Order: sequence, then C-alpha cells, then structure tokens
Amino acid sequence: MADKFNRHINRILGKMKTGDFKNKGDMGEMAVFTICEKLYQKHGGILYHSYAYKVDKNLPGNIKRDSEGLRLERLGEFTEIDVLYISPFRVIPIEVKSYKAQKITLTDKGIDGCFKTEKSPVHQNEMHARHLLSGIFEALPDGDEEYIKPIVVFVDECKVSDKRSKWQKEYIRPAVLDNLVDVINLVNTPYNGKIINLRLMEDRLNQIEVSCSKKLPPRYV
Repeated sequence: MADKFNRHINRILGKMKTGDFKNKGDMGEMAVFTICEKLYQKHGGILYHSYAYKVDKNLPGNIKRDSEGLRLERLGEFTEIDVLYISPFRVIPIEVKSYKAQKITLTDKGIDGCFKTEKSPVHQNEMHARHLLSGIFEALPDGDEEYIKPIVVFVDECKVSDKRSKWQKEYIRPAVLDNLVDVINLVNTPYNGKIINLRLMEDRLNQIEVSCSKKLPPRYV
C-alpha cells in the first residue's frame, strides 16, 4: 500500500516538473490532497479540496504589501481554501503555493525570494482561518480558536527560511511536500481532552459552503 501511494505521489511530482506554472499549482494541490487523504483514511475526519465559503463581512480581508507598506484588502463574497482537513482533534486549512523559487524567505511582513511578493501565503491563510472561525466556531469545542491550525505548503523543490516571530511560527507552520505529514502530525494533537463533533462540523461547513471540487465525508476510525 505504501509503495502504491509513493508511486502515485511521484507521478504527480513528475507532471509538476514538466508542466506550466498553472498546472504546477494544480498538481501541487493534488499532491497535498493525496497526502491528506492517507491521513484521513488512517485517523478519520473530513477532507475537502478547493473549499470555497462565505466570508464574514464584518471582518477585515487579506494583508497586502505595496510601496506604502502593509494594508488590508477588501474581500468579495467568498474565499477559498486549497485543502481543508478536519481531524477529530483539529481543523487544518492548508494553503498550497508554487513559486518556481530556489529559496523563499518568510518574515512577519511578507514573503521574499519569489516573483510574487505583494501577498504572503502566511497572511492569506491567516485570513482564511479568521473567516473560517466565524462560520464554524459553534462546532468547535467551547468555540475555541486553538482548534484551528493553518499550514502553508510550498510544493516547489525550494528551501524555506522562516524569519518570522515566534508566535507567527507557532500559529501558521510552513511545510514542503517532503515534511508535510510530519508538520500535520505535529499540530494534529488532542486539545483539552475534547474531540471535534464531525457531524456538527459538517453541518456548519455545509451552511457556509459556496463550492468544493472534492469532498470526503465524515469518517470514524
């Protein structure tokens, strides 16, 4: 089974190396979803690919960096999480990025080392988590935001230099494909002795959902 899984991932990575930029992004999301699907089969939960949901209009949008510094963007009616994995212990929104860069540097203010630096995927996923919390807090034990653990995955074969402050590093963790399982396992731990009610969580996610490209329903193991 492990050999079959590894062959599947390697086929996706092979397509990423030969495809165009947009295709690499799509293939990267497929690779991340496949990795999460293995964890879903083992540990249970709910899994989405390209989960689009309604934003909270009372909350600010994404942080953008320009010549004048950092500013908040206005959002439309909805936003989208590349891969959303809900385990019995945590809600894990995953932002997937492909920059064709050799080395990426993350700071509290943004991202450097790639062609697109006005928006940091860290800030982007923070926004995703913030608006997601507004829609699902009733399904979280005690409404506690600590159950949400965002991750940013860089699917290029690049090095990531993380120069962010300690609290940012602990809240939104970076990963590459090779260590994604380790990073998920690091954050996917029991909290306060309680587990997430998957049926209630699915109901809340259904209420705010706009669309998704693929969904694996609540699984109990």
